[in-house]
Amino acid sequence: MYDVIIIGAGLSGISAGVRLSYYGRKVRILERQLYPGGLNSYYERGDRTVDVGLHALTNFVPEGVRNAPLNTFLRQMRIRRHELDLCPQTFSEIIFPQCSLRLDNDFAAFAAQVERLFPDEAAGFRRLCERIRQTDALSPTAPELSARAILNEYLSSSLLQDMLLCPVMLYGNPQAEDMDFNQFCIIFRSVIFEGFGRPRHGMKPFLDCLLKRFFDQGGELSLGVEVTRLIVRDGRIAAVVTDQGEELHADAVLSCAGALETARLCSIPPPELASFPAGPIGFCETMFELNRRPRELGLEACVIFRNCQERFQFSPPAKDVDLSCQIICMPGNYQQCDDIADANTVRVSVLASPARWLALPSGAVYDKAKSNVVNAQIALMEAWKPGFADAIVGWEMFTPKTIERFTGRVNGVIYGSPRKLRQGASDDLSNLFICGADQGFLGIVGALMSGAAIANRHLL
Repeated sequence: MYDVIIIGAGLSGISAGVRLSYYGRKVRILERQLYPGGLNSYYERGDRTVDVGLHALTNFVPEGVRNAPLNTFLRQMRIRRHELDLCPQTFSEIIFPQCSLRLDNDFAAFAAQVERLFPDEAAGFRRLCERIRQTDALSPTAPELSARAILNEYLSSSLLQDMLLCPVMLYGNPQAEDMDFNQFCIIFRSVIFEGFGRPRHGMKPFLDCLLKRFFDQGGELSLGVEVTRLIVRDGRIAAVVTDQGEELHADAVLSCAGALETARLCSIPPPELASFPAGPIGFCETMFELNRRPRELGLEACVIFRNCQERFQFSPPAKDVDLSCQIICMPGNYQQCDDIADANTVRVSVLASPARWLALPSGAVYDKAKSNVVNAQIALMEAWKPGFADAIVGWEMFTPKTIERFTGRVNGVIYGSPRKLRQGASDDLSNLFICGADQGFLGIVGALMSGAAIANRHLL
C-alpha cells in the first residue's frame, strides 16, 4: 500500500515524488519507458547520451531573484543551484523577413529593442507587459481569454503581435491559431521576462540529481513498467494495474500522462477528463550532426525562432509539415558549452500534422516521408546558411508518430490538450490528480513546478 502512486516519470511526476518524499510519504513512480524524463528524456547511442526534447530551460534568472519559479523550485527540492550546472544563453533571436528581435535574458534590453523598432507601439507594449505581470495566470478560476484579442487591445502592429506570439506559441501553445491568454502569460514570462539556460551536459545529470533526492528519501521508481488500467470503484481509483501483472493500491494517484490519456486508462472513464479534446499541434524535429561548429556557418544564437512569411501562422499544416516557420537550436552556443557532446548539433523543428503522420504505415512509406522532410529542411537551411548541407555527417528525426509510440500521448502532441485542468484535481474521482502539460504548466521549469504545486495543494 502506497500513499501516492505517480503515473509517469516525467519532470512533473519526478518533482512531485521528491516533494512528497520529503514529507515522509510512501511514493512509487511507474514509467513505461526505460529512461526517466518523459518528453525531456534521453537515450544512449554508443557511448553518447542524446537528449530527446531539450532546447532550453526557460525561466532562467539570476540566483538572487527569490520569487522566480526556478529559484522557488530549487528551494522546494532542496537543491543548490550549482548542482544542476546551469549555463545561461548567449543570445537567441526572433527572425522575421521584416526585422529581428534579440533575446539575451535581459528584458530591459529586449524592451528597448521593441521601442526602437516600433516607436509607435512603445506605450502599448509597456501597458501590455504590465497586464501580463498583473495577471494571475495560474489561478484555477482565471477566465479564458483570447491572447490575440488582448494583444490587439494594446498593439496596432500586426508584425509586433506576430513576433511576440511566435516564440510563445512555439514553446507552449496547445491550440491552433489563437492561445489562452493565461497560457500566453506563463510562457511570455518564462521566455521574454526571464530567459533561457540549459543544463550543461543535458538532461541525464539533471534528472540524476532530482532522482537522487527521491531515492535518498525512500522513493521507488519502476522503469519499463506500464500502467494498463485504473480500476474505479465508488468514485475513486481503487487499484492501479500494470503490464507486469501487479495490482497496486494507494491513497492517491497522480498522473502526468495527460488528462485524456489518464481517462482512457480508467475502467469507468471520468466524464470530465474523457471530454478533454486531443491536442491538434504536432512537431517534427531533426537533430543534425555537423562536422564543424554551427557558428562557423553563421548560426551564432542559442535558439532561433525563424518565420519566413510576412505573417506568423500556427495551425496543423495541410501537408506533412509546415516549413514556413522553424525553431533552430544550437546547444553548443550556450555559455560554457563549447566542449559538450552536442556542440556540433543543430536541432530544426517545424510544425507537423499529427493526423498525416499517424496515418502513415511503419516501414518504407514512413521512412520516405521522414527523408522528404529532412531533405526539405536541408534545402531550406542551405539557402539561408550556405555550407550547411556539406557539413552534415548524420541526422535523426522524431515525428508525432514517435511521440505517440514512446509516450502514449494522444495524437503524439507535446503540449497536450487545448483544455487545461488548472486546479489539478478531478471532479469525478476524489483521489485522482493531474500534473504537467494538461494542468497548464509548460516548459522544463513549468513542469517541475506543476508537480510540486499539486503535491503542495492536494497531497500534503
